[in-house]
Amino acid sequence: MKIRELIRFSRGLLRGSRARTMMICILPLGAELFFRFAEAAVFCMLLYFGEMQPIKLFGGNNPIQLFVTAASTLLRLVTAAPLMYAAAYKLCGMTSEAPQKRRESFSRILLRKCTFKRSISAALWTKAASLLALTPAVFFGTAAYGLMGERLAPREAFLAANAIFLTGVSVLLWLSLKLSFTAVPYLLVRFPKLTAFRAMIFSVGFMKGRKSVPLRLLAVYLPQMLTIVGLPYGLTKLMTAFSLSIDIFIKEDEYLEADRAYGRRRSSHNSGKIPFRKKRRIKTAADEA
Repeated sequence: MKIRELIRFSRGLLRGSRARTMMICILPLGAELFFRFAEAAVFCMLLYFGEMQPIKLFGGNNPIQLFVTAASTLLRLVTAAPLMYAAAYKLCGMTSEAPQKRRESFSRILLRKCTFKRSISAALWTKAASLLALTPAVFFGTAAYGLMGERLAPREAFLAANAIFLTGVSVLLWLSLKLSFTAVPYLLVRFPKLTAFRAMIFSVGFMKGRKSVPLRLLAVYLPQMLTIVGLPYGLTKLMTAFSLSIDIFIKEDEYLEADRAYGRRRSSHNSGKIPFRKKRRIKTAADEA
């Protein structure tokens, strides 16, 4: 897929609705950042009033710290996930030319019961799978750190080198899985009968060979998103272009599946014909009888 053509066409879709689309795209990131900054603000207050030492921030033994972390994580989950689903719903309406998705208001989509159920379930499944995929990297990284010292024997040096290599491979596999999960909100919208778990599994095969598209789009819009003023504009363009790419991928898969199904039907139809000579011999034998 040519990124330049994808970007040019997605910019054309934003004409006349850039401000409204920008507000929709910035809400999930705004909810995520709000609760993260709120969590950091509470920790700063605990440090300022002497309720907790700085070193204990990395220990997780303080009950107040555990409560604040759990509450912030829960609030981020129940707000950012539905907002992302609703944003994907509106973006799919723009890129897939679905009139019913374009006419429906953002607030009505957000307040649906199925929106909360499917989006939060998908967020939980993807986070659990990501943590499970990150486990090998943590294991090998801890082993490499434990093997490294001032003076390493040849055996320990060999084991440490292998542990570092396996840590890098595990991190790359984890990043690949995270890139596959970027399509989950859009797949949930495009396939309403698909459960959250099946959407997560389907996204891994769906994004196979296509993970470079979000990376290339991010490389194009990242310089603009690094500035405070350009962040809303860059994020809106990035999400619109990625939604358009998902729609193109779905159409490609539908075309290939239809072509394979037609090929199977054509092969089966031809193989079922009786040769002309055989039919003629049967007919002649019947006449003679």
